[in-house]
Amino acid sequence: MSLPHLSSGQTASVLPLGAHLAQTPSSALFKAPHLEVARLVLMAGKRLPPHAVPGPLTIQCLEGEVEVALGGGSQRLRAGDLLYLAGNEKHDVAAVSDASLLLTIVLLNNGG
Repeated sequence: MSLPHLSSGQTASVLPLGAHLAQTPSSALFKAPHLEVARLVLMAGKRLPPHAVPGPLTIQCLEGEVEVALGGGSQRLRAGDLLYLAGNEKHDVAAVSDASLLLTIVLLNNGG
């Protein structure tokens, strides 16, 4: 069952999941016309394939460790690290250890 998106004025915890990480699915926290925020849960060894999104985004590591491969190399993110990517930057994400991430994506209109 998917979690309902937040409404204006509601709060959600983005604290580390700790012992509950393996039982917690990835979920969108909210989506507005130009912004989406989600918690992504990746277990060790799992990977998001190479992809790009039109708008800029940030990936904040809440717990665990991930490797983000970029065109010019890679960045290892650990708890507390935040990575910014410009729009259309191809990347993939691989979990080095069980991890949860906070994704913030700027959604662009098809017209730019």
